[in-house]
Amino acid sequence: MRCRFLVFALAPWLASCAGVLNEEWSVLPPEEQRRPPAVLDANAKLADATRTGDVTIVPLLEDGKRSTTLLIRVTGTGKVPAHFHARSAESWYVLRGGGDLLLDRTWQKVRAGMLVHIPLGVPHAFVNRDPEGTLILDTFAPGFVEGDRVWLEEGSPADTP
Repeated sequence: MRCRFLVFALAPWLASCAGVLNEEWSVLPPEEQRRPPAVLDANAKLADATRTGDVTIVPLLEDGKRSTTLLIRVTGTGKVPAHFHARSAESWYVLRGGGDLLLDRTWQKVRAGMLVHIPLGVPHAFVNRDPEGTLILDTFAPGFVEGDRVWLEEGSPADTP
């Protein structure tokens, strides 16, 4: 009974705090605070793909400054050279295929079904080892911006075992 009374007594105060928290305490500008949900057809985004050698990147979703989601396809003997991100953490979900991942100076095998989290500033690289190619769903948080990727010389994928 006391708990129910406490909820009713605090309800007006909680409602006023919700407005303050949403509008005054948010780190995002008002136009970016509320985004509608999205359902995307990845095939429709193929026209926006960029290709460098055996690596194709399809931008799927950019949610303002919060996150960026990409689809990455690495075929043949494709490699993503060693680099790190100065502004964003990155998470990969390997949808198909697999290969060798350099993660903070250590090479390890990744395959379909694995989730990889790469914190901000951690060097990483990838070498495809699947004859049919590797497909990765890649998310950056906060969103990816030009200049975030810093290429490295050492730990090149060519050095992989």
